[in-house]
Amino acid sequence: MRAPPKAMSPVAAERSLRAAPRFFAIYCFIALLGSNSDRAAAQGGLTPAAEDGPCSLARAIPATVALVDEDFDLLLDDGRRVALAGLEFPPAGGQARTPRDAAFSRLSNWLAGEQIFLSPLASAPDRWGRAPAQAIAAADSSPEAPLVSVGAALLAEGLARFRPDPVAAPCAKTYLDAEKLARDLNLGVWIDDPVVELSGAPEAARVALARKKGMAVVSGVVQSVGETPGVVYLNFGPRRNVDFAVVISKRNMAIFEQNGVTPRALHGRRIRVRGLIETNYGPRMEIAAPAEIEILDAAPTR
Repeated sequence: MRAPPKAMSPVAAERSLRAAPRFFAIYCFIALLGSNSDRAAAQGGLTPAAEDGPCSLARAIPATVALVDEDFDLLLDDGRRVALAGLEFPPAGGQARTPRDAAFSRLSNWLAGEQIFLSPLASAPDRWGRAPAQAIAAADSSPEAPLVSVGAALLAEGLARFRPDPVAAPCAKTYLDAEKLARDLNLGVWIDDPVVELSGAPEAARVALARKKGMAVVSGVVQSVGETPGVVYLNFGPRRNVDFAVVISKRNMAIFEQNGVTPRALHGRRIRVRGLIETNYGPRMEIAAPAEIEILDAAPTR
């Protein structure tokens, strides 16, 4: 179990006071040179962090990163531990240089020892004492560098996948848009573990999905919708316990419908889902939150 966050030490407090002028200067810099978007445009079109909205600079607070640990948590100089909510980093592998190594090097080289901004995504730490947040940092060390979302940058480079943590819901659209850039260009994590496309897929692809373990991203057309007293099934083929299916508990139905997703109406729709693959009863994936499902086609006209 992770160690609980430590109280701020006198040394950390002194560092925070020394860092205050730097953050004041950043705020003044934004005010004097215009919006973060203007500065991003001047740097060649880097996507800037939004200045307002649910996943933005609006509620961001300054912090200093002491180091990035092996779990990709940010350890701050005041003793706090921050989780980058909404990011699924590559698993550890056996080869000499893994995608996980590349992601760790990128994040550590970028943030360790640097001042950043944190936008809290939860009112309390998680069970490991980590504060879920979105991190925002200068894109590089130049004075004109725009402030960018760290999560969005890593996703766009293919160094992570979007993970639909409930606390990350405010950043879901920003993160999915960034992830799409890497998916479309087949970068990073998408090279060896691409989206499993079931529409028109050969039987071998379906067999491979049945053997897959862990997290996966799967897309295809819902062939039928089934129900039991407690569950709705989105079936991607006619063969029970053979073809892929998405499982949604009826106790979670309200949250889907409140977010504009009606699972029972998805028959014939093209969707993409992400989550853990279970293979005890054929390949299936249970989803519990709207961020785990994307509707990829337009609603049919009547």
